[in-house]
Amino acid sequence: MDEELVLIMTEIDSDITLIPKRLEESLLLRFILLGDRLKKRRDRISQELGISTQQWLFLLHVAKDPNIPFFDGSKHKKDLMPNEIASTFGTSRSNITALIHALSAKELLKLSSDDGDKRRKRLSLTDKGIALISSLQDTRQMMNNKLFDGFQSDELEDVLDFVDKFIRVNTSE
Repeated sequence: MDEELVLIMTEIDSDITLIPKRLEESLLLRFILLGDRLKKRRDRISQELGISTQQWLFLLHVAKDPNIPFFDGSKHKKDLMPNEIASTFGTSRSNITALIHALSAKELLKLSSDDGDKRRKRLSLTDKGIALISSLQDTRQMMNNKLFDGFQSDELEDVLDFVDKFIRVNTSE
């Protein structure tokens, strides 16, 4: 066995810490764990709908879900444009175009020309898309209630404030 590997194993076995305990690292690793668990939950929900998680989140944007940070403090009277969703997803226009094609093929989404500029396209849900999002809402609310059972609303507001600030401070990355 390699001498360095033996030294590392010995240090770990004898409670010598190779990595110091840091609050920031502890938070980030918990965010990763939380993100993984929430992703599994999202994947279960979207699979029941017969769409991908990314497609579901896209439809929620088009439906103007007021819980999405993009809609905080803004009133979007018109349907969204693809570039607006691309910026909230942090992805390219070509990825958004692929999502639009997939969701249009499933008859969940439609594109229409902007009234003021026919070159611009606006996104809206079809009747089938509205029915899909509506059918999920009760299940989504029940699962969210279960997820946050045992927490007081002031605790949830504090966490939301922290996460919003964390996102705001780190938007350049």
